[in-house]
Amino acid sequence: MNEEIKNLLKEYMAMPCSNEREGGNFYKVMSQDFKLSNGKIITREFVKKRKAAVILPITEEGKIVCIIQPMALTKEGSLLEVPAGYIEEGEEIEQGAIRELIEETGYVSDKVIYLGEHYQDPGSIKESVSAFVAVGCKKMYDQNLDDGENIITLELDKSEVIQLMDNNQIKDANTYIALAKSRFKGYI
Repeated sequence: MNEEIKNLLKEYMAMPCSNEREGGNFYKVMSQDFKLSNGKIITREFVKKRKAAVILPITEEGKIVCIIQPMALTKEGSLLEVPAGYIEEGEEIEQGAIRELIEETGYVSDKVIYLGEHYQDPGSIKESVSAFVAVGCKKMYDQNLDDGENIITLELDKSEVIQLMDNNQIKDANTYIALAKSRFKGYI
């Protein structure tokens, strides 16, 4: 991993956070009963949330736009990701992905291509995540971040991103899936 990325991740990992506590305004924990083929009934808890989208931006020069934000609930504290977010009420999924791209990075795209959908954790989250690749991206605007967001934007060479994937240094599942689908389909 190049030194700039290492230093940025290290800086964001050092940000303090509070102790864990119970609560929930953003997600709701629900439960549902399932009848198994053997007749046994089990109860599963799941997180209720809005649909989400992840979008992989590729610039006109072939660079991949990645972000770092200091709010990952991981041991690392921050992860290298691509733009993603939740779909607003009444918004089409592709529109939401494009909105997140512009808000988080200020980049716009010539063409957005649907890559498919996936589940982050089908044992605890019902809603799927839709993945897109945005080609021909160029920086047109300043970031328009939500309150509480602090996002650093990076442009990386495709070969560097592939190396980060292959070396298990990209750990965000949505980012990894969008990159893997894009790689499989020949976009990177």
